[in-house]
Amino acid sequence: MKKEEGRLVRTDRVPMRWGEMDALGHMNNVSYFRYFEQARISWFDGLKIDYRPGSEGPILGTLSCRYIKPAIYPADIEVTTYVGKPGRSSFGMFHEMYLAGDPTVLFAQAEAIMVWIDISDGKSRPLPEAIRRELG
Repeated sequence: MKKEEGRLVRTDRVPMRWGEMDALGHMNNVSYFRYFEQARISWFDGLKIDYRPGSEGPILGTLSCRYIKPAIYPADIEVTTYVGKPGRSSFGMFHEMYLAGDPTVLFAQAEAIMVWIDISDGKSRPLPEAIRRELG
């Protein structure tokens, strides 16, 4: 999924933590994935997704990241989250990570595919109508 194919559902602003820097003096590549993960989970929390056994919810099917410019401490980071059109049991998500307040400083972009599953058996299930409506 590309940004242009999606609908903006969330923007998060967070400070970069000192401990996320690596020996090269910029944010470690793993930390980018943590920011994208938190943005997804925060959106799911707003949808009241229940991850207890016997329920259904989204899991990450794939995730790729394109690193564009290194983030260097100190920095406030803005993560935007977009969702795409639903499939039978999946939907795409797209994230961008910017320097907060300056969208011309783009650190990274990520594309994800979320798969709706039965939490107990781990098998895919059709997306519920309520989720389809949220995806637009």
